[in-house]
Amino acid sequence: MNRNDYKIVHNHIEKIMPVLERVSAKALPYPYLSITHSKFYNGAIFCWDNHHMAMRFAYSGKPEYFKYLIDNLLYYQTSDGFTPNVIHYKDGPMHNSPRFHAQPFLMQGALMYLSQTGDIEWANGQFSNLKHYIKYYETNFSTPHNLFRWTVSWTSGFDNDVVTTFFQPDIIIPVDINAWLYLEYRAAAILAYKLDKKSDHAIFCKKAKKLRAAVNKILWYGRMNSYSAYNLCSDKHQFNYEDASLGKSVGYYAFQSCSNLIPLYARIADKKNAESMIEQYILNEKHFLSPYGIRSLSKSSEYYNNAIWGNPPRFGNHNRLTNSNWQGPVWIPLVYFMFHALLYYGFKKEAGNLADRAVHLLASSIKKIGSFTENYHADTGEPLYASGYASWNILADMMYEEMDDNKWIMNPVFEK
Repeated sequence: MNRNDYKIVHNHIEKIMPVLERVSAKALPYPYLSITHSKFYNGAIFCWDNHHMAMRFAYSGKPEYFKYLIDNLLYYQTSDGFTPNVIHYKDGPMHNSPRFHAQPFLMQGALMYLSQTGDIEWANGQFSNLKHYIKYYETNFSTPHNLFRWTVSWTSGFDNDVVTTFFQPDIIIPVDINAWLYLEYRAAAILAYKLDKKSDHAIFCKKAKKLRAAVNKILWYGRMNSYSAYNLCSDKHQFNYEDASLGKSVGYYAFQSCSNLIPLYARIADKKNAESMIEQYILNEKHFLSPYGIRSLSKSSEYYNNAIWGNPPRFGNHNRLTNSNWQGPVWIPLVYFMFHALLYYGFKKEAGNLADRAVHLLASSIKKIGSFTENYHADTGEPLYASGYASWNILADMMYEEMDDNKWIMNPVFEK
């Protein structure tokens, strides 16, 4: 650890955290966290941003932001279980056409909140609504093979992920949603157990086991030692170009995207497969490892770029899908996810090195522009978009603390 880098980043996080706290507002009946302290993304809550921010606030003694986020989102839940992902403090739910359902983090947040506070009464009161939100996924996002897919590519949060952006969304089974829902099922099962809901506990345990098996059976691409999206039209993995005559020269790693990495964070992979994927891709500078963290797309992909807006899509809203580029730049959540994957699968030294790279990147950003941004050029470390950004970046200083297995706030999700 470079202690000077850590001090710069930690002090900045401690400085901005109070600025991010907001009282209840017109369309947000409970307090909330702003994901920036600037003009960018101002005035709204975003499910997975705010979820990861709540993790950092819980470390600082304020676990109630898990509860506030869930309460604000479920306040607008409809009779079919739809729960909005983005809510503006004045205008209410946003991106309702097509419907932007809350990303799969609410069960995990509820379990972490309960584990931190022991607030059984609140958890009991919201459990049926949380089940209803999960049911909406099962009704509207399911695919063959007992798996799930995003109905609109940018709703994953990986806004222009190449594998969903360049194909019609309904034909692609991406990896990330299935890993996130596996974690949601695990969290739901443990939450049900703590609430003495034996039937729900058994149901969610079964669903988690079934989904994990499907991910490893269908989405593990042994030929490439990686998880891979699956194309329902071709009935093949969508990892590279279909023309096998191209060999390794063109398109061989075209769709090796960050969305393929999430099962490592979710601990879905067995040890042998995880080790091979980590060594071949995560710790390889020809693929995901950058001097500044983890790239959002393999450097060996033909689509790899570090533009602010990224490659445009073939389908959908071009303005929406070129925003927040996930086709190369470093994003701190990817560092965070792979940091924990490396720890779990026995790469502790490499995990520490990855944390060092990310903290140095953020310290350099503060020195250069006085704040974090949402992403960074993977080859130069240059800050890219949205100065004054906070969001999940505020978890960065906790990685050193979390190297002690007993201190990670996510541990309850992985209870036996």
